[in-house]
Amino acid sequence: MKRVIVACGTGMATSSMIAEKVRKVLDDNEVEYTLSQAQLSELDMYKEADLFVTAMRVEEDYGVPMVVGTPFLVGIGEAEAAEKIIDILKN
Repeated sequence: MKRVIVACGTGMATSSMIAEKVRKVLDDNEVEYTLSQAQLSELDMYKEADLFVTAMRVEEDYGVPMVVGTPFLVGIGEAEAAEKIIDILKN
């Protein structure tokens, strides 16, 4: 079971929109997962996660693979972001 954390500034609106699209990507690719939403400031509490999907680029290295989820908000580059997510979780 893969643990995915979707994070934005407040852990609410933007992360909810990204999380909806990430769930579809994971379901379509038959990935078993749990998905939680968080604030960017809380990421250091999730060191055991398999993937962070963030609403913006984050410079800090938490030791967890990270994908910027902005393409899921703007509709440009979604396929590439989805491919990165699947590559990370299936390898």
